Amino acid sequence: MKDSSIYYSVGALLYTDANNTGIIDDIMLERFNIPFSLAFSFDMASNDAEADKAENILIKTLDKLFVSKKEREFYIPKLFIKVLSTSHIAHLYKKFGSLLDMITGFILPDFSVSNADIYIYEMQRINSVLSTPVYILPELDCVSLLDLRNRYNYLYAIKEKLATYEDYVLNILVAAGSILNMLCVRHRVDESIYQSGPVAGLLSDIVSTLSSDYIISAPAYEYYAGIGWQEGLGKEIELDKLNGFVGKTVVHPKQILVVNDAYKVPSIDYDDALSVLDDKKMYRSCPNVNNTRINEPKIHYSWAMEVILLAQYFGVKKY
Repeated sequence: MKDSSIYYSVGALLYTDANNTGIIDDIMLERFNIPFSLAFSFDMASNDAEADKAENILIKTLDKLFVSKKEREFYIPKLFIKVLSTSHIAHLYKKFGSLLDMITGFILPDFSVSNADIYIYEMQRINSVLSTPVYILPELDCVSLLDLRNRYNYLYAIKEKLATYEDYVLNILVAAGSILNMLCVRHRVDESIYQSGPVAGLLSDIVSTLSSDYIISAPAYEYYAGIGWQEGLGKEIELDKLNGFVGKTVVHPKQILVVNDAYKVPSIDYDDALSVLDDKKMYRSCPNVNNTRINEPKIHYSWAMEVILLAQYFGVKKY
């Protein structure tokens, strides 16, 4: 498992268009529940000219944030840029220059065995000259993982590729939209993607293969309004956590609060985690603080470490 809180601090990841001129006011006026992370995407650009225009707008956004932060204190989320291709990385470095110091990481779409080496090479090049590290968030293409004959070999090949750049892999993102589209599946507000067998199996295989070394963020939940959406999202996040995911892509700012509340650490878990990590109790199994379950350091050590790291970012709640 990862032993630094940075890997657990992506949390609720909200996407916005790179040419969104209004997002700067949303950040500066702190209109969204915090903490959260923000990803700038160029998916709306249909050609090079539109992409170039969006890049210019994003430069102004980052520059204004940089200047405003010097003038007064306000919360700036972790900022990410979803690149268009492997070649886009070098292009952004040349165009954005030192402004990339404000960027926590690049989201690498359609990350695969065939392009992993190029992605990693390009990131190594820019990280060798930047003053602060830019992490990577590989986004797995679920459609390529549908073939059961090759799935396990493919996932382990991805893992081997990432191992050469492991410390810079902040999170692995899973986008389930394409596979849901292929299966002609869309769940209701009171249903979860885990109720779809093929999707649940795929998500399980991804976590089983990669979670020993990387933090994996869960796919988005599409509902953000109407009756039952908060309950539905909350239940899906509980399943995310039970299946080994940490954090979640959100499709609307209203979802951020639900994610943050779900990942806030219950006080009983926090107290148990401290007990498990207590050097004096390291080799002893004993009842927990309210005498309801057994804490076994050899079994619960990794769980306890994760609880403490999550608490540093999301906080602790009475439970």
